[in-house]
Amino acid sequence: MLRSTLRTMAQKRTYQQRNNYNNNNGSRNQYFGVNKIKSTKNELFVRDLPPQFRSNVTQYKNALSKLSSNKPEQSWINQFDHFKNLSKIEYFGDQSNKAHLDMVEKYLQKINKSYRECNRESTLKLNAKIDSFNKDWVQLHGSVPDIPIEKPKSSSTKDVDPLTSAYMIQLKTLKREHHPIVYAVPGSTNFDYLSTAIRLMNMRRTICFSFDIEAFEFDNNIVTEIGISIYDPRENNHSLVPLTRNYHLVVAEALSLRNKTWVCDYKDCFLLGESLVLPLQQCVEFVQNLIDYYMIPQGKEEFSWSRAFVGHNIKGDIKWLRSIGINFPADNEMDFELSAEEGKKRIHVLDTMKLYSACYGSDGSNLGKILRLFQIPHAYLHNGGNDAHYTLKLLMFMCDINFRKQMGLDDLNVMSSRIHEWIKRGKSEPKILPMSYAVSVADTMKNVQTMENGPENKKRRTKNKELVSQTEFGGSQWFAKAIDAFSHVMK
Repeated sequence: MLRSTLRTMAQKRTYQQRNNYNNNNGSRNQYFGVNKIKSTKNELFVRDLPPQFRSNVTQYKNALSKLSSNKPEQSWINQFDHFKNLSKIEYFGDQSNKAHLDMVEKYLQKINKSYRECNRESTLKLNAKIDSFNKDWVQLHGSVPDIPIEKPKSSSTKDVDPLTSAYMIQLKTLKREHHPIVYAVPGSTNFDYLSTAIRLMNMRRTICFSFDIEAFEFDNNIVTEIGISIYDPRENNHSLVPLTRNYHLVVAEALSLRNKTWVCDYKDCFLLGESLVLPLQQCVEFVQNLIDYYMIPQGKEEFSWSRAFVGHNIKGDIKWLRSIGINFPADNEMDFELSAEEGKKRIHVLDTMKLYSACYGSDGSNLGKILRLFQIPHAYLHNGGNDAHYTLKLLMFMCDINFRKQMGLDDLNVMSSRIHEWIKRGKSEPKILPMSYAVSVADTMKNVQTMENGPENKKRRTKNKELVSQTEFGGSQWFAKAIDAFSHVMK
């Protein structure tokens, strides 16, 4: 009873704080637009940003129309000694890694057997449920309606009599609520996709280039952020914790375009370093140089490594990159289905949404929900840099055999129950906004107003500053040239 009372009081206080804030500031969206705390304007604070620089839709489209398609002959990343030396490292891991790869194959054989058995049992149970449902239907209605195996696309509910329609709806509900459903049946393309992804990552031979694009919600043709996270096994020969290189590019011409209606805008909440604010042309050059260095092999040593683009529902992000002039490999040069033999297609495509859906279906398949399901800590999604990093991290966890065993990822009964439980809770439980964070936002906004009104009440400002959320971000810095931004990150 006490716990219930405290929960109710906490909810009321959060609701009252939010309402007080909204009444004082005019809109609900402003409450969640916490990026406005540091400035009354809608822009980020960017170090060294030229005062005359302007950002809006018109500026972005002007920059887009003036993009140059001149592709450098060689990536300037090779000018940096570390990366020049890295490209000379050849892969020799087949023999030294043999014991581990043998363990991988035994593991895949084991889940092949367990998935097959789970599918057999699940099918028997589903058929028994359908038989029982049909018997009950016959008792009530006399006979089971004749329904086509495949419903014609042109048909509508008006073409089916009410009784048949009711039968079809109830049967569909029965099948939907049955679990587990084995989506990765051994021998299917889904199981092959899962197996190949696990093999690729465990060979420790694949350079993974993860990326995520954020666009303006009122015009999806406007790219606002580009996030990139790279795992290079050449830099991880003796690593206990995987080293990744993370980049968050903010398109300068879209700096003031902030999302708030459909998704949160966390443009200034990059957790893995400093955000790099660059003109659109320089963002294109930055990304192009990374792609050319990591994904387009040049010498004998570089051809000894595999390569993979990584994303979550990746085809949309590829389309965005191409729309701003990135010279991205053609679709026929990439292996989206992981079906090509190693060596015939050098660039694989590892899609974490596809990998998840291949195992568990499409329910709960957005990035945040999967990270929560697998208990992978994360924050400030919808920041392009964070999303790229967490997508890469998710891929590595899903292909880590020890993680799969410890978290029960191959116990399809358990995983199906977890997913259904989260879906059920999502429909009944409100989203959590920590009360202390909500109070911090409201109080800090009052503090900002005091600071804008004058230097008085200094003691009050100091007290309020302690309430601000303690998450630390790297901030943002302006660069006129892509190579200068890259040099800055390397320092």
